Amino acid sequence: MNAFEPEKQGALMADWALVTLQVRGKVRRFVQANVVAQDAETLLAARRGDCNRCGACCKILFRCPFLATDAEGQYVCRIYEKRFAQCRLFPLHAQDLLELEGECSYSFEAEPSLPAPAVSPEPALE
Repeated sequence: MNAFEPEKQGALMADWALVTLQVRGKVRRFVQANVVAQDAETLLAARRGDCNRCGACCKILFRCPFLATDAEGQYVCRIYEKRFAQCRLFPLHAQDLLELEGECSYSFEAEPSLPAPAVSPEPALE
């Protein structure tokens, strides 16, 4: 790459930003699914939609060796019944979808916004 080609350099930086996001997400999901005892049901309750079998989650950073295609060209998991915890739970947070670049059919219920704190008027100085 030539240092004088800013458009290529910008694309390279964008790719590294996505890779960094994906690495952090993979580590977070692994820890959350296998180490941290957190109630996944509460988090999954905000998830909407069904899997569209796009295979995007199985290609984060690298293609999963268990990802295959069926006769209709749909992605399938060869170990679906015994797949890893982080696979069963994906996506667990709305931020997980940012790693897929818009291919996944899942969405998340918007979190209710908190009301602004009441501001009491300051007492007048005498």
